Amino acid sequence: MFENIINGWKIGKAVRSIVMKDKSLMLYPIVSVIIALALIAVIFLVGIIAAGAVANHSLMLIAGIILFYIAVTFSSTYVSIALLIAYKKFNSGKKISIAQALSLARPYWKNALKWAVFYSIIIMILNAIESRFRGIGRLVVGFIGSLAISTAVFFVVPVILEKNIGPIDAMKESVKTIYHQFGQTFGGFAFIDLYSAMFILLGVFIMVASLALFGSSTILNAVFIVTGIIGLALAVFGAVFAATLGQVFKLIIYDYANGKPLPKGISAQMISNASKKRKTASSNNAGNI
Repeated sequence: MFENIINGWKIGKAVRSIVMKDKSLMLYPIVSVIIALALIAVIFLVGIIAAGAVANHSLMLIAGIILFYIAVTFSSTYVSIALLIAYKKFNSGKKISIAQALSLARPYWKNALKWAVFYSIIIMILNAIESRFRGIGRLVVGFIGSLAISTAVFFVVPVILEKNIGPIDAMKESVKTIYHQFGQTFGGFAFIDLYSAMFILLGVFIMVASLALFGSSTILNAVFIVTGIIGLALAVFGAVFAATLGQVFKLIIYDYANGKPLPKGISAQMISNASKKRKTASSNNAGNI
C-alpha cells in the first residue's frame, strides 16, 4: 500500500515538472472559476428581475439551479478542453495563448454543452435519490454514487478532445478505457502531488489558526484579516495547481491507454508501479498450477 502511494507521489512529481515548463496552464482553472462566478452573478440577477414577473418562485428556483449546473459544467468542460489543447500544443513545440486555446476549443462546444446537460441530469438524479435517505444511509448512498460517477466520467474530457463525440458515447469510452486498460488496477491507482497538497493544507491551517485572533483587539483583528487572506490565497493556489495537474494527468493516461507515447519524465513502469494489482480468479488459478 505504502509503496503504491510512494509511486503515486513520483507520478505527481513528474506531471508537476511537465506543467511547470508552461506555467500559463495554471491560469485555465482560474479562468474557469472567474467564468463560474460571473455565471452565478448573471443567474442571480436574472432571478431577481424575473421574481416579480413569475408567480411560481419554487419552479423558478428549480429552473435556476438546473441552469446553474449546466452553465458551470459547460464552462468548466470547455476551459478544460482549452487547457489540454494548450498542453498538447506546448508539447509539440508551439506555445499558444489562452485566447488561442479557447478559440481552438470552439469545434468542441456542442459536445461540451451536451455533456453539461447530461452530467447535470445525472447529478440532480443522484441528489434526488440521496435526499430520500437519512443519517448514515444518506452518507453511504452519496459516497457510493459520487464514487461511481467520478470513476465513470474520469476520462470524459480527454475523450471529447480526442474524439469529439456525444456525452453517452464519451462516458462509454471512458468506462471502456478504464475496464480494458486498467480493469485490474485502476481502482487502486495512486496520483498524489505533495506540492499542491502542501499549499492547500498550509492555507487551511493558517485560516483556522487565524480565527483565534478574531475579536481580541483592533490590531489582532487586522492581523486576522491579513493572515486569513494569506491562508485563502495559499489554499486557492494549491487547488488551482491540483486542478491543472489533474487534467493533464488524465490526458496523459488516456493517451497512454490508447497507444500514444508518454511524455518525457513518465514511463510505463512508473504507471504500472503506481497501480495496485488485484488478483483475479485466473491469476489465482495460474499461481496454483
